Amino acid sequence: MSPSRAPKTSPAPHERGTDTTIGAVLPREDARDALVLPAGQPAATLDDLPSGSVLGTSAPRRIAQLRTHYPHLTIQPVRGNLIPRLARLDAGEGDKPLDALVVSYAGLCRVSQADRATQLIPALVLAPATGAGMLVVEQRSGDTIAAHLLDAINDPATARLLAVERGVLAQLKGNCQTACSVHAYYTDKPHRIRVDAAVFHPSHGEAIRVAATGPADDLGGLVENITQLLHGEGVERFLPR
Repeated sequence: MSPSRAPKTSPAPHERGTDTTIGAVLPREDARDALVLPAGQPAATLDDLPSGSVLGTSAPRRIAQLRTHYPHLTIQPVRGNLIPRLARLDAGEGDKPLDALVVSYAGLCRVSQADRATQLIPALVLAPATGAGMLVVEQRSGDTIAAHLLDAINDPATARLLAVERGVLAQLKGNCQTACSVHAYYTDKPHRIRVDAAVFHPSHGEAIRVAATGPADDLGGLVENITQLLHGEGVERFLPR
């Protein structure tokens, strides 16, 4: 595989149609989630929040893990773009005013709100979202001019990680509402990639966790390996039918 080009990551059937494809992937930012408190409150961590605190997030991946690690907290679904969510937190609006939010740290950084994070939550507590910290640029499928232009900003190393993460999610027929994490990273850049995958039961706290390492020039083999490990652990019982 040429080091100057991204691997071809054809759109996964759960996410995109055939009229668009990924033309560039930018270097990955921090993949962790962050805790955010209302403006003006002293810094705190998840461990500091008192019982009954209302924690805002709508991601099934986060909800499943937070219920396991912090069963004394109340999870309140919160949707919308990041800036309106922060404004709601600060204003104390809604039937259940929020005591805190859990959001993407990379998202905070990209809207110049990184200082709002009072805790970067360890991956052992909240396994990162598939594709966390990545920005992609889509193009029309078959548009060779756009593909040539996007090559200038593409980061092939990050594109390989995204291809693996999206590949596993596609094999599970998952989407952003699936309570799972697929996180790939280099153990010997650019030669070997490790994948940590976890699928969480949406209601009772069980989780299936697997990991595998493989050569960076065999992304398909790595995807297949992780998928087989998950199915070997009975992942089907955790996935929507």
